[in-house]
Amino acid sequence: MTAQVLADGIARSGIHHAFGVPGSGPTLELIHALEQRGVRFTTTYFEGTAALMAGTIGRLSGRPGVALSIKGPGFANLAQGLAASWFENFPVVAMVEAFPANVDWRIRHKGMDHDGLARVVAKARVPMGSAPDFARLAALATAEVPGPVVAEFAAGDAVLPPPLPAVPADPNAIAAIAAAKRPAVIAGTLAIRRGWGARLAALKVPVFSTASAKGVLDETLPHAAGVYTGVGLARAPETALLPDCDLIVGLGLRPGEVLATKPFACPAINVDVVPSAVAFAFGATTSDSDSVFAALGPKVWEIPRIQLAVGKLRLQMQSGPYQPAHIYDAVDRHFRSQVRAVFDTGYFCTIGEHAWRARRPDWCLMSGMGRYMGTGIPMALGAAFHDATVPTVAFLGDGGIGTHVAEMRIAVRHRLPILFVLITDGGFGSVRTRAIKDGLTQAPLLMEDASWLKVMSAMGLPVARTEGLQQFSDALAAWQWHDGPAYIEVPFDPDGYQRMVEGLR
Repeated sequence: MTAQVLADGIARSGIHHAFGVPGSGPTLELIHALEQRGVRFTTTYFEGTAALMAGTIGRLSGRPGVALSIKGPGFANLAQGLAASWFENFPVVAMVEAFPANVDWRIRHKGMDHDGLARVVAKARVPMGSAPDFARLAALATAEVPGPVVAEFAAGDAVLPPPLPAVPADPNAIAAIAAAKRPAVIAGTLAIRRGWGARLAALKVPVFSTASAKGVLDETLPHAAGVYTGVGLARAPETALLPDCDLIVGLGLRPGEVLATKPFACPAINVDVVPSAVAFAFGATTSDSDSVFAALGPKVWEIPRIQLAVGKLRLQMQSGPYQPAHIYDAVDRHFRSQVRAVFDTGYFCTIGEHAWRARRPDWCLMSGMGRYMGTGIPMALGAAFHDATVPTVAFLGDGGIGTHVAEMRIAVRHRLPILFVLITDGGFGSVRTRAIKDGLTQAPLLMEDASWLKVMSAMGLPVARTEGLQQFSDALAAWQWHDGPAYIEVPFDPDGYQRMVEGLR
């Protein structure tokens, strides 16, 4: 009965996919009930992949993704993907088999402290009881700030945590904008969830975004200033433009979305619906977004000044020796910007944050908050399941590709339109920087054989290894994305790879 009620609620919520590794108990019963209602279940090779695939669909759809696992070790595996989703504010409802409430987990087979695990990777852990209300679970997962909710197949009434306190309107924020002559905007992911893209497009001041919010403003627009990280060096647009500002206007600007939180050199305000952290020393925080955009409307910067800062960086990335920036440009040109880009974590992503010009927020995905290595493959899979009408290109690095490599068989099995591109310098490039600088061992950071060609070919993917831009462009042109996934390996000189981020961060 529980499975039937739960499946009804999931189907009514407009959810079309669920992922996980089922057990022989209530998760299997739920999968059976979901299939009867047209909700597609995909078995993954690792529970953590399922959670992040579900979270990615949650990010793209605005409805929580659904992931399933057994208790104990299964939940521990699931926690990896829940942690990544928690960092990225991806809404997920994780349905987990559980121990009886009145039995000490420490004396049970597969015993594990579910509560301790859930506390660090989820917004809440609740029992579903005999009459689960999926709508309440979904509302909790999507409520600001979005994130995972662990729902257990256990007796008891679900007591949900109270919502965060609401932020009132603050006229001081509007007064600060009215007095400013050269304000700049930094948009966080709240701007995506609130649908403020059109309002941002209408402004005439520099608009930055956090890495996780890339695409909330079409980055080809003349006032798009690129990504703000908080640690930008001389080549970063934030370093060139922010010193000329007399006011920073954050839109859901939160500490988790940047690499460093520190007070700005000028006054700053924030638009948010939940209390803001004090790290940025905001002079005021308001929930009145309508008044903020109205006050920003008349403000004007010299557009060439913004374009110069952004264009100078792009020119530097494109005019040097063959590097990942050239690969990103080739992909964008080939698909005429009608492509979704997914970035794993590494130096290639550092470049991608600035070199890839996102047109839409649903066409650019990365672990911008957690910098969680290994998220690229699950994110690409989740995105392709959610929307297979556009090709997805997943840029992976040497460190992240192996974490979920088995799951690429799912892409082959379902003929998902994903191109996996390995950007390889033969090791852990970003960590190697520290080893070189401080004279530490590089042995664990270098790979004797970083190639995955044989593995990918054995899994049934068309493969190619390209030694230059022309070869890459040819391999890209050969991919027929409607036919399913493919894999391209792109090696780069390790020393040049180190130098490409100099002056950026």
